[in-house]
Amino acid sequence: MSHWLKALATAFIFLTRLPMPQFERIEPEDEGRSLLCFPVVGLVIGLMMWVLAKALFPLTSPLVIAALLIAFWAAITGGLHLDGLADSADGWLGGINDVDRTLEIMHDSRCGSGALTAVICVLLVKFAALTVIVQHQLWMALIIAPILGRCIAPLLFIPGPFLYAPYVQPSGIAKHFIDHCPVIARHTTLAVIILCGLVLGNIAAGVIIIGSCALMLFLLRRLMLQRLGGATGDTAGAATEIIEATVLLSAGIALV
Repeated sequence: MSHWLKALATAFIFLTRLPMPQFERIEPEDEGRSLLCFPVVGLVIGLMMWVLAKALFPLTSPLVIAALLIAFWAAITGGLHLDGLADSADGWLGGINDVDRTLEIMHDSRCGSGALTAVICVLLVKFAALTVIVQHQLWMALIIAPILGRCIAPLLFIPGPFLYAPYVQPSGIAKHFIDHCPVIARHTTLAVIILCGLVLGNIAAGVIIIGSCALMLFLLRRLMLQRLGGATGDTAGAATEIIEATVLLSAGIALV
């Protein structure tokens, strides 16, 4: 049990800026097990956003609440996945038909026009969708979006019959997570996705939301394979942001 508690804390340390216990050393096995805990981190983020939205709902307009949710979302995660989106967009724009050049640009900490455009567009979609979700009090979508977003890494990086994309960097921040992750993490992730669809209480809406996310991830994975031959931590982060936006947008359409 202590191993799994450490793995859970490791997941929070990696994915959020929430205060966590300090460890003398985090082993590669802890990082591998933490990948299984990613959806739990998404659940906690979603619950915090739900509490914030519910508290603010009687006090101000849906537009203001949506803006505050966006800011809180970025702050609680430290902009981790937004950084991946920015790096991926710059690499895609500047490294056309050259894998090495694409990866080189993605490693550059500077932001170009592709990064700014991609981040602004995704945040605008999230803001518009959150406004609708808050206006119609579709609180479950606030919880499901970060959960499904954090299912992306297990689906992409753990070998399986579909949606798997090989990790293309020989030594990267995600290497220990992938090499030491239990195989059961992929099956658990799929179970979490199905459960998210069921808890919506609306079969048609669940099919639309999960189906939209599956299609979007399929297309993103195809782009990764065509361009890089696999995925990186940055492209997984970009996929997380895009999937979160897809959940919010499809929920706003399907549940209204």
